[in-house]
Amino acid sequence: MKKIIFNLLAFLATALTVSCSKQWLEEKQDIKLIVPTTLNDLDLLLNADLFQYDGRGGIETSCDDYEFTRDQFNQVYFGFDRDFIIWKKEKDYENLDLVQQNEWSCAYSQIQVCNVVLKRLSLIDRTDANRSDYDRIRGVALYHRAKQFLNMVMTFSKYYDKSTSSSDLGIPIKLDDDIDEMVRRESVEQTYQQILNDLKQSASALPTTQPDYTKVSKAGAFALLARTFLFMDNYEEAKSAADSSLKYNSFVEDFNLINDPTANNPLDIKSKEIHIRSLMVKSSSSPSLGRINTSLYNDYGSNDLRKSLFFKEEEDGKFTFRGEFLNNLFTGTTTGEVLLILSESNARLNDVQGAMDALNKLSSKRYKKEGFQNFTAQNANAALDLILKERRKELLTRGLRWQDLKRLNRDPKFSQTLIRKIGDETFTLPPNDPRYVLPIPQFVINFNHIEQNQY
Repeated sequence: MKKIIFNLLAFLATALTVSCSKQWLEEKQDIKLIVPTTLNDLDLLLNADLFQYDGRGGIETSCDDYEFTRDQFNQVYFGFDRDFIIWKKEKDYENLDLVQQNEWSCAYSQIQVCNVVLKRLSLIDRTDANRSDYDRIRGVALYHRAKQFLNMVMTFSKYYDKSTSSSDLGIPIKLDDDIDEMVRRESVEQTYQQILNDLKQSASALPTTQPDYTKVSKAGAFALLARTFLFMDNYEEAKSAADSSLKYNSFVEDFNLINDPTANNPLDIKSKEIHIRSLMVKSSSSPSLGRINTSLYNDYGSNDLRKSLFFKEEEDGKFTFRGEFLNNLFTGTTTGEVLLILSESNARLNDVQGAMDALNKLSSKRYKKEGFQNFTAQNANAALDLILKERRKELLTRGLRWQDLKRLNRDPKFSQTLIRKIGDETFTLPPNDPRYVLPIPQFVINFNHIEQNQY
């Protein structure tokens, strides 16, 4: 059975991601020979290592959290990563192998497996005896499919705008396990509605708890739902989803209690605030070769525990990031992110006290206990300023900053022109520039003939 599962994963990982080769055309006809049929088979598929990875490496590389000398820039391995760093228009992903995938391959290989699971699940009778396993498997598949749809629309589409979302290009919404199905880009509106639909069903089907952080439960589904609603500017629903997530998991790691703050990766802990193991695949070398933006580093005060836990001083006196959960760039949701979503949603809904309560529940575990005083704000605008500053500091390297820049650039108060100096060259990215939407890999365009983003 393990060999069948391995073969199926390796085979499905090529769907929608590879160029149209003769070998691919010959292999497609044999897929039905290796499709699983039992709940145990489907469970094994969803427990594959494939599902612990996210893309978003390109948007992490592109954001304003890093700076580079000329030598550091030249050391970045992939040419397209260097293009992301300088926001070059004419950039293209390489068609990487299954171990080091690009964002498109990472997402659609998981989506295709989820579609196989959901299709085969629909052919199995749900009984009193198998109900809990049946529902859990369904919830997990819907969760992972929604997560990858969200990653894709964050990377390859415009930010959600209700007035234009029905005409803005989203992503291919692949819902069928038929690998011969023709795909096309749906609208941003259709994409987000599919994400919401999957996550709501997932949250309903998943169990309230799971044995460890490698498996998602209701708290994780509601957390991803809250993230989605925030990126749709739907603050009422984001608040509701965040409250639901916290109902099932409200634990926040107290950074005052970290055992060894001097370790190379002091936060490499199996924290209960992590909803599910989720790591960035094909992350650029920028977090290790580049340095953390100096002004960002200086935003961490001396009483902020993250300043010592997140950063390592290098020989040049600049800093790199070392505060990864699980010893890798972590992309999943946590109770910390949920509290920030709840706090921001409350502020935007003019509930200043609610905003500060949520923010302080997190901040009391991120600042030194001695001398810590709760954040206060006189009005919603002042509260929002505090929350967004804390959001950037808490969620550093999570693959979320680019999306935050896209949404905040629509507000003149928060919009900014990004500036990157590489040696004696200066590169800029104005607010709302088309380059905030990354290009679809050319090998995907060649294979599926879907519409490319325009610059």
